Amino acid sequence: MASSPEATISNFRTRLDPYIKPREQVNYIRRILALELGSYIGDGPIQHPLSLNDGPIDRHIGSELKGLHKEYIVALRANSIARQEYEQIAKETTSKPTAPAKSATGSAPSSLEEHLALLKLRKKHESLITIQTYLDHLSGVPVAGQDALDVEKVLRGGRALPSVPSSVINSFVVEQSAGQPDLQTRVNQLDKIVLRTKLLLKREEQLLAEAKARCRTKPELVSNGAKLQALDNTRNELIRWIETELSKASTEDDEAATSQGQAQTADNQAIITRQLQQIQDKYKEYVTARKELLKLTSQTPQPSLPPPEPTTATSSLKSAETESPSTDFLITPCIQALLTQAQLQKALITHRSHIAASLSRQNKESCQLLGRLAEESQLLSAYPMKDSTRRRSGIPEIIAAKPNGRPDMASRVKPWIFASDAAKISTLEAVAEKVEVGQVALESSMEAIHEMDVLLGLDEEDESDEMDKTEDDMWLQGSLKRQPKKKVPTLNKGDPWARIHGNLGLIGHDNV
Repeated sequence: MASSPEATISNFRTRLDPYIKPREQVNYIRRILALELGSYIGDGPIQHPLSLNDGPIDRHIGSELKGLHKEYIVALRANSIARQEYEQIAKETTSKPTAPAKSATGSAPSSLEEHLALLKLRKKHESLITIQTYLDHLSGVPVAGQDALDVEKVLRGGRALPSVPSSVINSFVVEQSAGQPDLQTRVNQLDKIVLRTKLLLKREEQLLAEAKARCRTKPELVSNGAKLQALDNTRNELIRWIETELSKASTEDDEAATSQGQAQTADNQAIITRQLQQIQDKYKEYVTARKELLKLTSQTPQPSLPPPEPTTATSSLKSAETESPSTDFLITPCIQALLTQAQLQKALITHRSHIAASLSRQNKESCQLLGRLAEESQLLSAYPMKDSTRRRSGIPEIIAAKPNGRPDMASRVKPWIFASDAAKISTLEAVAEKVEVGQVALESSMEAIHEMDVLLGLDEEDESDEMDKTEDDMWLQGSLKRQPKKKVPTLNKGDPWARIHGNLGLIGHDNV
């Protein structure tokens, strides 16, 4: 199967890519070779071919030569020295005046010439043997007719020769027509290119420094307008670069792309036309079916009575017309039921959407109200909800796992719950602390009262009353009535009034 010309051209390109070099690289290699050859011949003109130069190769092997190149130069020098020595010895031997040697050399060829003649004869013999072999092979093949010898029919099944690209031919013509500039002109061009490259490099470094300085600033200082302007400039530069690269493409590629695009556009147009025709046919079928459906729904249902028998057999067409209304009024109730169900479903969907909209509106209003209260509340700021409390909360994790795309009532109520719990706990702790302080104060006041009782002597009287109550036996009293005792004030040692009890008039007469 013959391949297309594009495939053949691409195959040739892939094979020849290692050997095809750009024009600048070829000129550079030629310049290096010219300088290398000029170092061998000197500054003067060439009097004889370089291949026949018998002079010694006195080349200094510098440190820049490495590897195979250095080995090749060393071997070339050794070969040149050996060849010169051989030629010198041969000249000395031939210059000796020996008559027998001269006659021998003049009559018989040298061994080298004999060896060369033998090699030529052997090569000619091998070529003749090859020709004879192919002639014998062709003589053994039967000839069917003159058609077998027709070159056009023989080469009909083979691949067509690829056409040479026009770009290659144009490059050959340009290279042949353009004059080769001299070395000084090329050096000047290289200097200009180097200077232009340095200027561009300096400009790029300056732009890079400015970009780095801008990046060191705070991103908040860069406004959205500046960012938009930068993006716009980047887009324009990118579009300009793409247009430049596209304009550099070859005319042949443009023509091939244009022809291919036209063919693809024609194919796409045919496909689109075919699909549009199919869509139109389907739409016509849909319109016809809809008209029939509307026609059936507009008909009034008729009682399911058997159709009347025709009195006269006019034609088969009339019988078919009498049978068609029966299907119509049989299908009509089903269609009406379907329409009723469709209306009910539509009403349910409308009611559901209304309820969902109302709930979402109320949810949104509640969330807004809670947000405003959260901003004005001091409770939430005093008791914020932390991550630890969020994990230890008693609210199910399902509430926290709801999507954040819409306002969630639970997520907004949750901080209030945690704040109220924290406030309750802090209030209980404060009350407990106050109660404890009150208990401590009460104990201290009881101790003070007890000390006052001790100072007033009321604690022993209370103890004696308690002892009298315990000593009385309630079983031995019987019906006797106990006479009330007259309370006599007792003197207590610890009582401060015991010294002056009954001796108030003797105060100041003790020393008399």
